Amino acid sequence: MNWVEKYRPNTLNDIKDQNNIVNSLKKILITKNMPHLLFHGPPGCGKTTSILALAQDIFKEEYNNRVIELNASDERGINVIRDKIKTYARQTINNNNNNLPKWKIIILDEADNLTSDSFFALRRIIEEYSKITRFCIICNHFNKIIDPIVSRCCIFKFNLINNENIFNQLKYISLNENYIIEDNIINKIVEISNNDLRKAINILENCYYSFRYTINENILNEISGQINNLNDLMNYIFSKDIENLNLFINNFLINGYSLSLQIKLIHNYIINNEKINCYQKSKILDLLIIINLNLNKGCDEYIQFMKLCYFIINII
Repeated sequence: MNWVEKYRPNTLNDIKDQNNIVNSLKKILITKNMPHLLFHGPPGCGKTTSILALAQDIFKEEYNNRVIELNASDERGINVIRDKIKTYARQTINNNNNNLPKWKIIILDEADNLTSDSFFALRRIIEEYSKITRFCIICNHFNKIIDPIVSRCCIFKFNLINNENIFNQLKYISLNENYIIEDNIINKIVEISNNDLRKAINILENCYYSFRYTINENILNEISGQINNLNDLMNYIFSKDIENLNLFINNFLINGYSLSLQIKLIHNYIINNEKINCYQKSKILDLLIIINLNLNKGCDEYIQFMKLCYFIINII
């Protein structure tokens, strides 16, 4: 079992962050009445973990009979909504335990990937079977969920997990796995993870199985996909060394690096560079935002990398 699943909290009491949300969810345990839920926030901040923990606390040994989890990025078409989800939503419950509520839960993860037709079909299902089925809709981008579904849900916004809590969790895991790792390496993992606890745990596990006790910052950068020679790249840009710059970009892509993983590195370099004035920084960062959006949409990395580098050359 991978470490993300192994150390996933099983109850609400085990969740160490998102205290306001956890306290609200605990009230459901008392009332035994759960509205439809909509969880939104950045990746790795505990959205899926929270609803799974709540379901475990509510249903206990009946969990497998009362909860179904679907990932909308894999099953996003209207046929899945009409067939799989509707079939499960309309099923009645054999409730022999009076301590358990008379409803079941459908968890729809990454719901912002659903098609528009799927959303409208889902809205009707939520309306029709709300007495015996409660939905928890999970997404990263709240604005992609249609208003009729939003209005039927109780909304919870999950915030980024702070670095201290991520560090403490990584420290706990490393001690539990008898993995001796220096605090400065853990801090580096926390920095690379960008407040994504799931990503941080995956990097730590990768370090454990790949290099164990020989890990250092350079190796950690390789594991996480970040380049070690960012200074070389920026020197080529600032000196307007076109030949070496083009060679660097070609080697960068040939070696399988991703530009999206370097965005934060470049951002920090630009912000902390005293040779660039405020006007230049603002223009570069504006373009960096656009390039990051383009990369998320699937635009060509080579073109975006060239666009960024030559823009900086022209503006400095």
